[in-house]
Amino acid sequence: MTLFQLIMLGASAFFAYKIYEHINSLKDEDISASQNNDSSEEKQEKRSAEAFSTFDASSLVEKADDALANDNYDKALAIYSEANIKAPKNDETLFKMGYVLTKQERYDEALEYFEEALALDAENPFTHLQMGLIFMKQEKNDKAVTYLKEALALEPELEEAQLALAKIEEA
Repeated sequence: MTLFQLIMLGASAFFAYKIYEHINSLKDEDISASQNNDSSEEKQEKRSAEAFSTFDASSLVEKADDALANDNYDKALAIYSEANIKAPKNDETLFKMGYVLTKQERYDEALEYFEEALALDAENPFTHLQMGLIFMKQEKNDKAVTYLKEALALEPELEEAQLALAKIEEA
């Protein structure tokens, strides 16, 4: 077997196991619902994104943080994405997704997540910092300066923002 075939076999086995887990969780819910006489509306409520994974959003974020710490950006992004599905509109998760995309040099996608994160928490200096650094890499210094100054207004001791701003001013 080639490496690709082995990878595909492993992926198929993983997804088959996840489907098996999901079906069993649905059976368990149906059994407990029949014992408790739950209404059909309550049954439907239980069949949410939570049924597809045994992990809650916060534990997924922890797993993604571990993957990020090991420079496994694809894995981290996949896990953050799942956490974002389970708990949408979480500024921390959106920031981390943007950060991973920045590490992968996918700047336009990263900016989208950072903008979403800022819409939820405009007081996060690190989001402003990351956006400023991206605009600096894209040589959009006017935008970079705006975001870097905002980061410093929120966190005056943010050394990375100070250095980036000084570098732009030198140019």
